[in-house]
Amino acid sequence: MSRSLMLLPTGKADGLFVAANGLVKALQDKGAKATVFRPFDVCKNAKGACSCSTYSMSKCEAVKYIANGQKSELIEAVLANYNRLLKDTGADVVVVEGVVADRFDQNEINAAICLALDADLIPVSIGACKKAHSMVRIAMGYFGDSGKDRVVGGILLNEDAPRDATGRKKLVLAGKSECGCNSSCGCSGSKAPEAGTSCSAEGKCPVTMLANIPYNCKNYALRASDLASFLEGALVGDENVRVCGVSFDAASAQEHEVLITATVPASTNAAVVVLCDGVEGQAGKATICTKSSVWAVAETFSMLPAVIYSDDNERAQSSGEFAAQFFNGELVASLAKVCAKEFPLMSPAAFRYKLTELARAANKRIALPEGDEPRTVCAAARVAAAKIAVPVLYGKKDAILAVAKEQGVSLDEGVEFIDPEDIREKYVPRLVELRKSKGLTEEDARALLQDNVFLATMMLEANEVHGLVSGAVHTTANTIRPALQVIKTAPGASLVSAIFFMLMKEQVYVFGDCALNLNPDADQLAQIAIQSADTAKAFGIDPRVAMITYSTGKSGKGPDVDLMTEATKKAQELRPDLVIDGPLQYDASVMPDVAAQKAPGSKVAGKATVFIFPSLSTGNTVYKAVQRSADVVAIGPMLQGLNKPVNDLSRGALVDDIVYTVAITAIQAGQQDK
Repeated sequence: MSRSLMLLPTGKADGLFVAANGLVKALQDKGAKATVFRPFDVCKNAKGACSCSTYSMSKCEAVKYIANGQKSELIEAVLANYNRLLKDTGADVVVVEGVVADRFDQNEINAAICLALDADLIPVSIGACKKAHSMVRIAMGYFGDSGKDRVVGGILLNEDAPRDATGRKKLVLAGKSECGCNSSCGCSGSKAPEAGTSCSAEGKCPVTMLANIPYNCKNYALRASDLASFLEGALVGDENVRVCGVSFDAASAQEHEVLITATVPASTNAAVVVLCDGVEGQAGKATICTKSSVWAVAETFSMLPAVIYSDDNERAQSSGEFAAQFFNGELVASLAKVCAKEFPLMSPAAFRYKLTELARAANKRIALPEGDEPRTVCAAARVAAAKIAVPVLYGKKDAILAVAKEQGVSLDEGVEFIDPEDIREKYVPRLVELRKSKGLTEEDARALLQDNVFLATMMLEANEVHGLVSGAVHTTANTIRPALQVIKTAPGASLVSAIFFMLMKEQVYVFGDCALNLNPDADQLAQIAIQSADTAKAFGIDPRVAMITYSTGKSGKGPDVDLMTEATKKAQELRPDLVIDGPLQYDASVMPDVAAQKAPGSKVAGKATVFIFPSLSTGNTVYKAVQRSADVVAIGPMLQGLNKPVNDLSRGALVDDIVYTVAITAIQAGQQDK
């Protein structure tokens, strides 16, 4: 178990790495095994190559994802990197450095990353208190309801930093007269307002200050090699010498400065000399030769970002040691404690990532009887490429490959093909045996096996495939009827039900039953609730089950209210280990303020994750209304209660829907093995 603490930049809070390194050092001093995670890194290091750490993506690559409309894929890639970091380091606490960006909406991306990691939030501001709280409110506006209780403290960073001629705070190469450096560049700063105090702007958005970290130009001192990389100039001399100021006068330049000049100086104290306009020579501890003009070099240096390169371990350590001293010790000690969250969040990105990882680990063969259907073919290509499962396509191989070519996809290694004509007769005797009580003849069996769904179901019964997905062109009845006749229900299951995973903006919900049972009675609703809760738990969702109808508690009367009251009681008696409550209205189930009024004391109201509806009419209507009106991805229906995994698709299913349904089916097969 680990804890994530995300430093959320409010506005353009440059230099965030100082706060991140400082918090990590402060946590380590309290005995926590802490590390930094940077979702995105700068694109180039001093040697001109990608400087991203093993666990980071370059900002340039992130911009491409967003430009291509692949925000979900971007967040899943970040989550994969984060989980590799956790696995490799075994960290107790991970300090996530939020993104500061100009080329995309940083608040939107930071909110998505935070939700995916289920992280606590620490807003980082660079302005005065009132302005800081204003920026916090703007940034927090992207987090919705789930962000309200995430803030565990705030950090004020570089409030006393020098400013350039436009009044903007300047952290890099600020110059001795502005930053107060002495000849040895010994900025020390001051503690300013005490950390640990709580301040608020106009009585709103109070944030307890974890730290007030003053400006220190040493934290942003660049190496000669860094400057050469930005200028694309030739470097001679000590590439590791650092500078934190700029001079244009060789005689007055100090030893912590970079001198920009178009002539080779006879002598200078400057640590780094940039020779412009193609001038060649050597001076100072390091010399950079460039064809750019003095003005162009000065302009470039004015735009240097306050970032840290992955290979700059010296500055990472020194900046962390500097910043750590300004953190409130008691508050840091509380952040170092790792404990299970009372209400953990499963975000859509985290859910999709979990599906993919669990499916890969299961390594199952999944039958796709609609083998030449274009969406199914595209999905099979993606499933195989991502190693989610081994897709088994039914049909003539040449015809399927022709469809793949038309769709612009390749069915290479990892895809299997089955020609139904070659194998149908093999399953006739077994089908006759299974259905002999119904008087099935060999002729009848051959007729049934002309249907590829029935054929694939027989292979599933024989353990020749591990799961089945159909429905892109078949009805739900066509998919489920063979399973009910051949596979039958699992031991202990009195019915088969269907749920959808609803990928809401902030977290994943489970809706049931939305596809199968028309008007379930109280006993059946209790079973559906229990099956759905167990499914949610199996997929990493903390199950808090709300039995939904038009009334909360005893506020209303009617057949549905009586039905859900009885179903709730039966489910609670059957499974006292589960958190189930009802009847509840939908708003009382998801909104804490409504729950406080209508169902005070409920363990489910205001925080439900599993929603059970009183009838198919209600469930199907609600899921489609949410899916289409709120632009929500609905994965399913996933069938519960069968002896082996068979899942149905909507005939309007997208390729993504099929891919994730295959993943779910593979996971179900793996869970049945256990």
